[in-house]
Amino acid sequence: MRSEKAMKSAACALHRFGQAPGFRIGPPAVWRILCHIGAALFLVTATLTSSAQSVPARGTPVVVTARIEGLIMPPTRDYIAHALRRAEDTGAQCLLVQINTPGGQAEAMRGIAQLFLNARVPIVAYVAPDGAQAASAGAIVALAANILAMAPATNIGAAHPVLMTGGDIPGDMKTKMVNDMAAFSRALAEKRKKSPQIAEQFVRNSISLSASEALKDHIADLIAPSRSFLLQTINGRRVETAAGPVTLHTNGARQEAEEPSWIQALLMVLLNPNVALILGAVALYGIIAEIQHPGAIVPGVAGSIALILSLYAMSVLSVNAAGVALILLAFLLFGIDLYAPTHGVLTVGGIASFIVGALMIFNDAQTGVQVSLVVVVSLALVTALFFGTILAALVRARRRPPGSGPETLIGQSGVARTNLDPNGLVFCDGAFWKAINVGAEPVRAGDAVRVVARDGLTLRVQRAEAHQPEPVYVQQELTQ
Repeated sequence: MRSEKAMKSAACALHRFGQAPGFRIGPPAVWRILCHIGAALFLVTATLTSSAQSVPARGTPVVVTARIEGLIMPPTRDYIAHALRRAEDTGAQCLLVQINTPGGQAEAMRGIAQLFLNARVPIVAYVAPDGAQAASAGAIVALAANILAMAPATNIGAAHPVLMTGGDIPGDMKTKMVNDMAAFSRALAEKRKKSPQIAEQFVRNSISLSASEALKDHIADLIAPSRSFLLQTINGRRVETAAGPVTLHTNGARQEAEEPSWIQALLMVLLNPNVALILGAVALYGIIAEIQHPGAIVPGVAGSIALILSLYAMSVLSVNAAGVALILLAFLLFGIDLYAPTHGVLTVGGIASFIVGALMIFNDAQTGVQVSLVVVVSLALVTALFFGTILAALVRARRRPPGSGPETLIGQSGVARTNLDPNGLVFCDGAFWKAINVGAEPVRAGDAVRVVARDGLTLRVQRAEAHQPEPVYVQQELTQ
């Protein structure tokens, strides 16, 4: 109704303005058309403005949801940034991030925490489902949220910084990193009105709290068995964002899940230590197969692609140098065993070296950066089968008599075309050869001969045994 009245008022005003004395633009028909166009544009603008202002008021509130699962890595930060951008652009009530992580990179963790601190919409961290954890870097990320909720039977803490290679940080560097991380954790707790002492102990003493303990020690804001319960409980709460204070209206909100893009999902998969190890092994398989069969192309291309992806993953995961050295030693032993007569001794040593190296290359109990034992053993067996197949093929090839070349003429039969006194001409293996009779018996034209040696383009022959059928060689000569 208001839009219709506004259009009529605008049309009347424009019409009166066009009829004012001394004001004329073109013929009256043109002016009437312009008046109607102006009124229509005014109506459209008023309608859109009214709709945009009225939708949030009477529409269903929206909550954008995201997940942090597995290791916190750079692709995780990009994914959360995209989800936060969607929540801000769509005017969502909040961004609800479900957390279940053993930790991850400090740089990626700090990046996500900064996103939460500078968000223009409220951030709700939810450690779930039952049995989940927000450990190490995950605990710091959870502290950065406006509201921290935990499902029953979950835990949070153990944020002491360690090397991703599995060892402790040496000397002064350890003190520096611990102090820096402890100060950051304490600052987040103070910002979000949580216990700064407990937050600092997460880093300095690696303490870990259950959901009930976290609620009691003023780390968690509530325990929520489900998302619907969580959204119903936080409805009406007032939180501080980068855009100012916001009151949450989440009761009955519609949840819109933000999923990682295909490239983000791919990078997250590549940064799985099991996948990184498999790609490294595939790269070596392909390169070795290309060396064994030059020009095959497919093994070389596949191996090169796998090598690049594996190197990317290892550069992010910060691998253990000793583990890499042992894996390379294993493949070196496999390669030597292909050409050295060790009867598989080096292959056994290579398998042992591969297993130990694979277990060492990613091994960090604090962050979960480690390779599954099942994957390691399976890869070791596949590698042994791969090189065992190549070794067996080489042995068979070495034992097989030559199929071409000068050696193939030795022992073959032919027919003398001229008398060999002792030199002459013979027909053998589909061609004419100069020949020398080295036997005790004379050789006449048409006699069957047998090759006993070769000197360049000259064959050394002798008269064949009497039981060998001469007509066979005569027929062979005629067919040529």
